[in-house]
Amino acid sequence: MSASLLKSVVFRRLFVFSLSFFYGFSPVYAVDRTVRVVNLKVVADEEFREQEDWRFVIKSHMANASRVFEQAFGIRLDVANIEWWTSDNKLSSLAGLLNNLRKKIALGEYDIALGFSDQLGPAYDLAGLASYLKGYAIVRKMPTSALTHRVILHELGHLFGAIDLDQAGFVMSRKNPGLVFNEFTKRIIRLNKERSFDIHRFPLSPEKLDQAIAIYRERKKQNPGEVETNILLASIYLEKKDYDSMMRECLEALKISPDMIDAYHHLGIAYRKKGELDLAIEQYEKVIAYQPDLPEVHYNLGIAYMKKEDYERAIAEYLKAIDLEPFYARAYGNLGHVYLQQGLAEQAIAECDKALKLHPGLAEALSTKGSALILKENYAEAEVFTRRALEINPGLPGAHNNLGTIYMNKEMSEQAILEFEKSLELDPGYTQALYNLGGAYLFQGKTEQATEKFREALRLKPRYVKALSNLVSAYLKAGRIDEAIHEIRKALEIDPEYAVAHANLGYCYLKKNMMAEARDASQRAAILDPGLAQPHNILGIIFEIEGEFDKAGKEYEIALNLNPDYLETHLNSANLFFKRGEYDAALIHYKEVIRLDFRHGQAHNNLAVIYFHQGNYKKSWQHLQEAEGTGLTVHPDFKKQLQERIK
Repeated sequence: MSASLLKSVVFRRLFVFSLSFFYGFSPVYAVDRTVRVVNLKVVADEEFREQEDWRFVIKSHMANASRVFEQAFGIRLDVANIEWWTSDNKLSSLAGLLNNLRKKIALGEYDIALGFSDQLGPAYDLAGLASYLKGYAIVRKMPTSALTHRVILHELGHLFGAIDLDQAGFVMSRKNPGLVFNEFTKRIIRLNKERSFDIHRFPLSPEKLDQAIAIYRERKKQNPGEVETNILLASIYLEKKDYDSMMRECLEALKISPDMIDAYHHLGIAYRKKGELDLAIEQYEKVIAYQPDLPEVHYNLGIAYMKKEDYERAIAEYLKAIDLEPFYARAYGNLGHVYLQQGLAEQAIAECDKALKLHPGLAEALSTKGSALILKENYAEAEVFTRRALEINPGLPGAHNNLGTIYMNKEMSEQAILEFEKSLELDPGYTQALYNLGGAYLFQGKTEQATEKFREALRLKPRYVKALSNLVSAYLKAGRIDEAIHEIRKALEIDPEYAVAHANLGYCYLKKNMMAEARDASQRAAILDPGLAQPHNILGIIFEIEGEFDKAGKEYEIALNLNPDYLETHLNSANLFFKRGEYDAALIHYKEVIRLDFRHGQAHNNLAVIYFHQGNYKKSWQHLQEAEGTGLTVHPDFKKQLQERIK
């Protein structure tokens, strides 16, 4: 889940001075022969609309701005329509108005949303504000048309990667702005000419990132006090996953401007990416203290809480982000992921559907929906969404993990292992993929490899009770009963009411012939989770050992009602009926064992015996051959007798 940041320059001030020039004069720029058309959604608030001919005023300004950008950079600004926007009259800052614009005005098919406002009054000193990553900008009504023209050019420049300059006389100057773009600004805007306006992607393509770094670093070397250079470099380093360089830029920015909220925000993301979640949360809270209504900060705070498994707070932060920006597809997708982590499949699917309605190509939401469908055991539909996610983003660890799980459901363990390994190549700390890889090895009977993966998952997440439980299964399969008991007790320290752990403990005591302890642990498991089949299977074995066959049969029946595909219980039931000479009932359960595991030698051997007693020697011979094919040594006298009957 990568963060998408708002370039908020709350502490930037474009001061208004008395300027003398003729409005409408535009210098001649070198013409770029290729033209990129950028579609703008332009809106005006109720205060701005109070002036006469407000539509004509905006159209005139936009025509002039488009002419300047097309002459200088080959960028044509296409304004199809100018709409109304009702701003929140309680807001007293331009940052608040920009956030309000984002909340109420959806970009839809447009590249940029540009708002015009006259809400703050002439005493307010900030003339405009823009979000490079989101494609939103806001411009205040200025005392003169000439000043408004310059502010529009200035904010549009920000949308193409330009920064505030400490030098006077240029379009991007912090003070005394002019009508000329300096060489640095020209280089940056030209580099951003074909920038993406898809808010789910970084504006620059991967091949242009290093070029942008070189240009910004050169500018920083010449003018070290221009703090936005640090912030834009931090954004690019985030895209390149160079978190150390990102942190360095943020710390430099804070030395220049201790109140630079973007620096705190980026620093929080860097800490989070490096796994230092508490430090990340501390930085986000600093931003919220300055600006409580930035959707991205609440979104990123939600990620931090989600990684801490503080799901209640994570949900609250994602809901806050969505309230502030109802079109925030990633926030809906991440909210779905939190519900998934809580085992709430329906809620997860509902939130992912909201995300996908806003952004059908959001790979993370497709993958999360796939995971939720797996939770509902709808593997066929889960595979559709998972494969679509991987088509969009082949580097998505969760989608590879999903595909591995789907392969395991098909008992294609080799393919599953490959997918789990791909997931771990992309994210070595992905504990669920480690857990699933261990499960795949366990399925193959490779207990040593399974044990290694479960232990690795537990090193990363010591309180991962499911990994502890499967580690126990690996030890039991290897006959390491005492080690299994040791791990079960760890699991019960974490969760004293973990029913599976009590059931496993009962099984261990059974293996150690500690019947009273086995009974107590199994009964405890059955009380804690009435839907768990395993403790009833163990109780059935205990009753059978004690010679109470009717009670044993009832426990096996309960286990199979809870889990009709429980192979071990079918085998135990079949053996019980076989011992009692109830061959028809035994036959049913042995057939179920073979349905679940066709190469089960004992089941084939016992079926051969039953069919022999029933006089069906042909079927008896078939099952005897299947038993031998599994490597089971059949009784030679029985085989000889069967051969004679066949003859």
